Amino acid sequence: MSKLKNLALLLLAVAASAPAARAQYSQTLPEYNGPADAGVYPSAPYAVGTFTGIPGGTITTAVISGFFGNGTVPNSSAASVYLNSILVAQCVQFEACYSSTSPTPWSHVFTAAEFASLAGPTADLTVTQDSPFTIRLGETTLTIRYDVVATPEPATLALLATGLLGVFGIARRRNSGSIS
Repeated sequence: MSKLKNLALLLLAVAASAPAARAQYSQTLPEYNGPADAGVYPSAPYAVGTFTGIPGGTITTAVISGFFGNGTVPNSSAASVYLNSILVAQCVQFEACYSSTSPTPWSHVFTAAEFASLAGPTADLTVTQDSPFTIRLGETTLTIRYDVVATPEPATLALLATGLLGVFGIARRRNSGSIS
């Protein structure tokens, strides 16, 4: 009986401990054409857009990427780009992003210390203007990879429990001499 009981408990523990699965969240915000020149630098933050539906889980990697310049104009005013107050990109006046003839790519890989800023269901992308002209951003994509713990379905646990009760019942009858 003891061996059978230990086996049943082991099976229950294995079934109840769900393995972590990898999942990915990815969303892209459309191009952004900022307002007219603020005249004060750096400007107050402008709202570019909000990433929505960010799921929970243990983040393993997170990357945001985009372009300075877009389909309207291939370059941008000098600007600082923030995701939830974390500086993720910067176009400095007179560098390639400022005077390029094609959009200039940028990306930011979040550190483990920055993962907490992505814990909510939304993340706000903002930008400050750091020089004259208009801020132009291409599409911006946020990609998060994370671990999720798979939760066993209630029907699966009920079936397992019923089977274990049956095993215990047979073992009990066998020990009491009811079954030959």
